[in-house]
Order: sequence, then C-alpha cells, then structure tokens
Amino acid sequence: MKAAGIDSADLEVRLFIKDVLGITDTDILAGPERPVSEKESQKIELMVQRRLKGEPVFRILGEREFWGLPFKVTPDTLDPRPDTETLVEAALKRFKTMPPKMILDLGTGTGCILISLLHEWPESQGFAVDISEKALLVAQENAERHGVADRIRFIQGDWQGDWSAALNDSFDLIVSNPPYIPSGDIPNLESEVKNHDPIQALDGGKDGFQAYEKIISQLSSLLKRGGAVFLEVGFNQGENVARLAADSCLSVEGVHPDLAGIPRVVEISLGEN
Repeated sequence: MKAAGIDSADLEVRLFIKDVLGITDTDILAGPERPVSEKESQKIELMVQRRLKGEPVFRILGEREFWGLPFKVTPDTLDPRPDTETLVEAALKRFKTMPPKMILDLGTGTGCILISLLHEWPESQGFAVDISEKALLVAQENAERHGVADRIRFIQGDWQGDWSAALNDSFDLIVSNPPYIPSGDIPNLESEVKNHDPIQALDGGKDGFQAYEKIISQLSSLLKRGGAVFLEVGFNQGENVARLAADSCLSVEGVHPDLAGIPRVVEISLGEN
C-alpha cells in the first residue's frame, strides 16, 4: 500500500486488522503475538486489494465514525466527512440553553447529522427525508443502533414534495448537507469520491445550487419563528447561498468555518419581521 502511494497505509492496515480480528489498539499492544488464522489473513488481504483498486477505506470497513459515533455506510449513502461535524457543532451552540423540540433533516443519507443531534438532545424529535429508499433503510439501522429510532420519522421524498404539506408541523431546527458540486465538475473529482459516493448525493446541478434553491424557497413555511437553519456548503459557496437566503427575505445569522478555516455552514433564520 505504501508502494502504491497511500500515505496513511500504516493506519489503514491497522484498521483492517482490528476489524477482521475484532480487537482494539490496546489488544494489539497487550498481545502482539496473537496468531492470525489463514481465513483471517485472507480477509485482510482482500481488504488490501480493494484499497489498492481505489476503494475508500471506510467503505471497505462498512462504517465510519462521526461525532464520536459509528455509522454504517453503503454504496447508497454519502460517506460522512469530518467537515460536516461543523454543522452539528454550530447547531448545538445555537440551541445551547434550550434544545429544539422538532428537527428536520433534508437529504439525511446515513442519518449522521440528525442522529448525532438527537444523541445530544434526549427530548428532541426528528424527521429524516431522503429520496433514496435504500439510504433511509441505512439511516434507520443507524438510528436503531444508537437508540434514537423511536424519535425519528423517516420519509421518502425530494427537496420539495407532497411530504411537506403532509407534515402539518413546522420545525425549530432544519439541517441539511445537500449535493453542491456542479454537474460539470463531477468527472474531475477524485476517483475515491466519484466512483464510490452516490452521484445524487454529489451532483448539485449546473451551478451547484439546485438543492439550495429548492430548500430555501420553502423555509418560510417549514421553520418556526425563532428557529434556525444550518446548511453545509462547498468551497466558495457560502456567499452565494447567503445571497439566496437574503433574496428570499430570510436572515443570514452567520457562516461557520470548518477546522481548516473554510466557510462550511450557513446559518439562516426568519429574522425579526
């Protein structure tokens, strides 16, 4: 793997070994002489071969940690990125003194955003919307794994649809990590992304703002007065998404940077009027 140019080869192989053997780093340090069976060795070798073909390490493992919790990932879901934790952190800060009662997650995927928030707020309820039935099944499995499934309603639907009228409710908090990559840029993405993440979770239309336009256009009817919306954005998209909100007579409360200092999350409210 090092010869193939994989910089984190040592870490990745350790992850493969721990997964196949069902052990921890502590186990490795305490008992490095632990024998490996031929069957286990073959499983590790298969993982290595998949990695050499360009498959992302966490897709090989079938799960990834997000906000300190393990989440199942499949070819039908976006692989959760650490940058998205910026959204969770910003929402927790906004509702530090009074957690939201009702949360809407648009394009839930693995459910990592909503499930992480519900894990922090035991009294909150959530709605998870995704166009992919298979993604919703993964999100439901993750919710059950973390003990919050009884507080989530899973709904199959697009950014706009009949589901919104059927809810008969508005929300204190709306979150979303929508697809925001311009269609023309998809072929130029790293192979680990374009060949393994679902295209519908990446493709944001001609200019990358298709999903934002649809989401923002209905916020005034979905969001409660005093509530907040947090939208993840791509590189150099913060100003344009903020402008879309302002053009819809919404108030932009701020743009939150990720750990690299890149504007990552736009915070929106209904404003004072």
